Amino acid sequence: MKTLIQYISEAIKKLPRNIKGLIVFDIDDTLLKADSSTVKIYKKEPGKKEIALTTEEFAKDPDTADESKRSWYDYRDFRDPDKVYKSIIQGTPLIRNLRIMDSYLDAGYKFCFLTARSCEDVVKDALSEFLKMKTSDGQLKELGEIFDHAMSHAVNDATKYYKGTTDADKKANILTELCSKYDRVVFVDDDKKNVRAAKGLKLPNLKVIKAWEE
Repeated sequence: MKTLIQYISEAIKKLPRNIKGLIVFDIDDTLLKADSSTVKIYKKEPGKKEIALTTEEFAKDPDTADESKRSWYDYRDFRDPDKVYKSIIQGTPLIRNLRIMDSYLDAGYKFCFLTARSCEDVVKDALSEFLKMKTSDGQLKELGEIFDHAMSHAVNDATKYYKGTTDADKKANILTELCSKYDRVVFVDDDKKNVRAAKGLKLPNLKVIKAWEE
C-alpha cells in the first residue's frame, strides 16, 4: 500500500468534465485533533472507575471492537451542541492529511465528511468555518459549493437512523451509497476498523487511504 507521502507527491489528474469525484474525510484524528479539553469519551468498565478518553485513545482502545462492551462507553460530550462546535473550531488541523484534501479538491473533487460523531448539522456549520482550501498557487479560500453538505454524515446523529451495528458498518453503508452517486470516491480515515470495512466493500470506484497519524 502506498504511503500518504507518495499520494501527496503524485500529481493527481484533473477530473474530466463528465466525471464526478468526491473526497470523503473522517474528522477526529484525520482532519483535526479535537480540543481534548472540550470533548472526551467516557469509559466505565464494570467494577472500575470511569475514565475519560481522548478521540485518539478511544480509536486505539481494543475494547471498542467487542460488541458486548458498547455499553461501557458514554458519548455525552458529543451530544452537546456547544461542546461539539467548540471541539472543532478550537481543534488542531492535521496538515499532512489536509494536503491530501487540497490535492483532490484542486483536481476537481468535491468534499464531504463521514464521522462517528452526533450533531450532524452542528458539525456541518463548524467545519464550514474551520476548513479552508489551499489552492495550487498557495491561496486559502472557503470551500463554498465544493463542500457537499447533503452527502456529509454523522452516523450517530440522534435525529437520524443509520443502518449498521458498529460505526465501521455504518460508514461502509454510507460509502456504498456515495459510490452510487459519484464516479470516483476517495475515503480517508485514521481508524483501522473503518479502513478495513471500507476496503472490504471492494467497490471499483472507491479508493481508501489510511490517514497519517500525527
